Amino acid sequence: MMMPSPVKAISNTRLFKLSLIINIVMSSFVFVGPAYTQEKTINSVVIKPYDLEYIAEIDGMKIASRNQLSKQGAQYRVKTKAKNFLGTIREQSDFKISNIGNIVPLRYSKQQKTILGNRSESQQFDWASKSLSYSVNGTSGKLDILPGYFDRLSLTEQLRLSIASGKEKFGYSVISRGTSRQYQYQVIGNQILRTNQGSYNSLVIERLSENSAKKTKIWFALDWDYVILKLETYEKNSKKTMVISRGKLNGNLILPLENKVEI
Repeated sequence: MMMPSPVKAISNTRLFKLSLIINIVMSSFVFVGPAYTQEKTINSVVIKPYDLEYIAEIDGMKIASRNQLSKQGAQYRVKTKAKNFLGTIREQSDFKISNIGNIVPLRYSKQQKTILGNRSESQQFDWASKSLSYSVNGTSGKLDILPGYFDRLSLTEQLRLSIASGKEKFGYSVISRGTSRQYQYQVIGNQILRTNQGSYNSLVIERLSENSAKKTKIWFALDWDYVILKLETYEKNSKKTMVISRGKLNGNLILPLENKVEI
């Protein structure tokens, strides 16, 4: 009897969950974050390069993610890659920093190649005309934009700046698939986060949602310029997590506290 192929044996539900967790890894999370230092010169913000690796998990299925930030002249670039045996998703965002120290997104792109098929998305921000040109799987369009609008990756950069400046509640508009959504966050407080790599001092924020059944929390490293240590989402009976496995900030290894402390 002919055996079914491994690809056909994977259920549509499992594929859908894969798509969800990969998108969590790449985003919104808001997910992966920048490290930065405010210097003593007026309106000067220096974002440090990083190279971060994470392990995401949903229903026992693991996905590896790598996030890198580099500076290219007066601009910055974030690149992310999430993959497992079912496929790969790559995202990239270019941005600059305004004179008052805010992130200004310039370009964004996403390429998804999985057994679900190939998908693509691109965004071009035109701040002079306050408009955004986008393409989603070959379908193009335009949106009006204002300061405070971000793609999914540049949002993460702005989150770091917001919490480091001492804000306790903040919100931004995020553009994805040709539409914009408002994301609201609030700071919960400081925690000692324990991981397989050790314990870290962290600041925890929560994404506010009208859906009480869904909760998203993000842990930022207090000792390492607020890079993201962990992301956790609960929705109904589903739990999705993303935890740092290794990382470098400005060429230095991100190390845990010497004395591990229970949460």
